[in-house]
Amino acid sequence: MSRIAMPSSGSVRDFEAPPYRGLLERDVERVLLAELLAAPEARARAGRILSENRYRVTSRVPVREGRALLVKVHRARGLGERLLSWFKPSRARTEWAIARHLAAIGIPVPRPFAYGEARTAGTLSGAFFVGEFLDGVKRLDEALCEDQPRAKQRALLRRAVGLIRAMHDRGFDHRDLHAGNILVKPGPGDVRAMTIVDLHRARMGAPLGRARRAAALGKWLHSIQDQVHAGARLRLVGAYLGEGASRDVRRAFYARVERVRRRIHTRWLASRAKRCFKESTSYTRDVGAGRGYRSRRLTLERLEDALREHETALALDDARVAKRGRKGLVTVHGDLVVKETIPADWLGRLKDRLAPDRHRHAYGNAHRLAFLGVHAAQPLAYLRRRGRVFSLFTDLSAYARLDLLARDTFRSGDPDSARSLLRDSADWLGTLHRRGVYHGDLKGVNVRVDASGARHVFWLIDTDRVLVGGRPVAERRRIKNLAQLAASIPRDVTRTDRLRWFRRYQAALGLVLDERAVARAVAGELAQKIVVVDEPIE
Repeated sequence: MSRIAMPSSGSVRDFEAPPYRGLLERDVERVLLAELLAAPEARARAGRILSENRYRVTSRVPVREGRALLVKVHRARGLGERLLSWFKPSRARTEWAIARHLAAIGIPVPRPFAYGEARTAGTLSGAFFVGEFLDGVKRLDEALCEDQPRAKQRALLRRAVGLIRAMHDRGFDHRDLHAGNILVKPGPGDVRAMTIVDLHRARMGAPLGRARRAAALGKWLHSIQDQVHAGARLRLVGAYLGEGASRDVRRAFYARVERVRRRIHTRWLASRAKRCFKESTSYTRDVGAGRGYRSRRLTLERLEDALREHETALALDDARVAKRGRKGLVTVHGDLVVKETIPADWLGRLKDRLAPDRHRHAYGNAHRLAFLGVHAAQPLAYLRRRGRVFSLFTDLSAYARLDLLARDTFRSGDPDSARSLLRDSADWLGTLHRRGVYHGDLKGVNVRVDASGARHVFWLIDTDRVLVGGRPVAERRRIKNLAQLAASIPRDVTRTDRLRWFRRYQAALGLVLDERAVARAVAGELAQKIVVVDEPIE
């Protein structure tokens, strides 16, 4: 549907299509009355559903002449919202009013066509909004991932931050400003058309104060933090403030925005980590006997089979037993791994009584890492059954252990392979630490490597001691990880190679480190560890 100028208020009329009453634009009246207003939710479900939750369904609905409409159907959120609806408009009416206002003051938004509210004795039971559907557009974060010159990407970001500043100066607070709500059309970054969407939570008023501006920018920068590094974020904040802002003002405001971004990131990680512990389309609490959680990719029948195979493998002590340790038993069953956690002593049993769910950390952390785009064994189930604790993960045993791969690669005499493994592993760990991912037991046996492609891909296992934060990993933990890797990698990797690795890691981390100080700290850690000489150990 092509964009046209906003009609005047005289082109809007009331309508009534029980149980809904509202406003619509006259030039689309025939299409709306004939195809939509009689049953908006049914028409929305007949279209292509874009998103859905308990309170709202958003859909692309085709209509005449090959055009399409965006239809949002809202449901009242319980008794509280029903009571408040006596004093405030519905979200659909809010989106309609704000879209018309923004278009009138020059902010690009999809054209609104109609809204309707269903009320009984003034109490809201439902509402809908109909607007222009934009075809051929992309989210801002998707556009930033396209292959185009960096100058064009920077121009796109500068234009986006300029649009955000214009909205804030005009008193428009989106209240859900992220990259998915800024849509861009094809073309180079310096000319691409932008549109602001999803306005049902927005507010209009006086120009925004500093706190609300920082909150909005922090949320937006969090949504593009994978595409925009810290230096670029500082430049964007400077562009938002304008050339008249002093350096001190820019840095102070940037620090405020960064605090918001990190706080949002922490909450985002926590909410994503909890999803594997809830009933949803991806996970369920149905694990048969006992209690726990299961990915729906793993059927209940396959879960029961795996646990029976686990018992058989342990009884026969056959090749399926990957580990028989003091604290845990691990068996491999083709496509998955079963890990049984055992309290090692009286202290472990006491901890198990005081904090019985602490063993599920590996399951939750693996799920969290997946949302960060970090390769790790995927969580399939966690359950407690008859006093025993089981965790099931995808099997990564087809990939080489990092310690074994490093030994074989550096013994082979192939300098290109050795340099490639050194470079890729340093880049991988530096990136992990820069993104705030810390593995509490980062030895070679807990890192699996896919060496089949042009670059090595690294996978983490044994994720019960993983921590994820909103800022780079602290120095003390970085030193611990470096010592763990250094202790577990055979001496076939020489001191010169390890120095080269460290300098590459430092570049990937994005920090300038004191090599001598780091070497002394790592040596202090190594003095307390069993160091591998020739043959890797568990």
